[in-house]
Amino acid sequence: MLLTPEFLKQLDPFYIRANHSFRGKFRGERRSLNRGIGMEFADYRVYEPGDDLRHVDWNIYARLDRLFIKLFHTDEALPLTLLIDNSNSMAFGSPTKLMCVKQVAAALGYIALAHSDSVTVYTCAERLFPVLPLVSSKSQFPRLTSVLAAIKGSGQTRLTECFKQFQMYQRRAGMVVILSDFLDPDGYADGLKLLSGRGFTITAIHVVSPEETDPQIHLENTSTDSDWLVEDVETGETKAVTINAETLAQYRNQQQVFCENLQRFCADRGVCYTQLRSDIPIESFVLQELHSAGFIRRNR
Repeated sequence: MLLTPEFLKQLDPFYIRANHSFRGKFRGERRSLNRGIGMEFADYRVYEPGDDLRHVDWNIYARLDRLFIKLFHTDEALPLTLLIDNSNSMAFGSPTKLMCVKQVAAALGYIALAHSDSVTVYTCAERLFPVLPLVSSKSQFPRLTSVLAAIKGSGQTRLTECFKQFQMYQRRAGMVVILSDFLDPDGYADGLKLLSGRGFTITAIHVVSPEETDPQIHLENTSTDSDWLVEDVETGETKAVTINAETLAQYRNQQQVFCENLQRFCADRGVCYTQLRSDIPIESFVLQELHSAGFIRRNR
């Protein structure tokens, strides 16, 4: 199991916070941009042949001698899409970064489905791959966890290419959560710009392992003043590196700069950013970090 029953009970009071309304496909608990049959009045529009005469405002007709249709707010499901990076670099760490993001995705999916929101899941490595079509019922949660548990790491990271393909799958704007280490040799900027420019509300969950932030952990029982042959886990490319105190300090600095640049870029583009450390319990990240970031809210 990706999540314990005890943790799922802790998630019950929470819902996913949406700053914008979207046009959904299913009835739900969210205010929609669509107009239709509902309880709360929204607006008027001019009558068109074929409209239901039951929605004509006859009081206005009596005053203006023109037919107007009453429009009401409709409640629909929030469309939530989970994009899971399953490239080979996500298999790094203990627990692996991939396992961590699968657990977070399961938690977010549970919260969404419990409030009748819709959930779709894609993996993204060398190409985008749909692994779960749109579901919108809490009864579909076992199916969601089964799909997530089956995801394995493979291939290289091609985030921008995957985000381009995503637009062909997902025509309607909605909420998109990207769970990735964002270690793409071609960068992440073009892809994130592409999505944010199409009206998607984006949250970037940046997963890092302690071995990445401080490789000294990985080299604890090894002499660090020596030459190493380092292999890229995705491309298989090797490079000779002298590992000593100076190169370790340079690496830590570059790692910190990478994280800070990603966070700054997201802030500039209106993308919600939060960092997930793979050595932190998932329960703490979801209930504390995502709550503090405002991504989830607790029902009063």
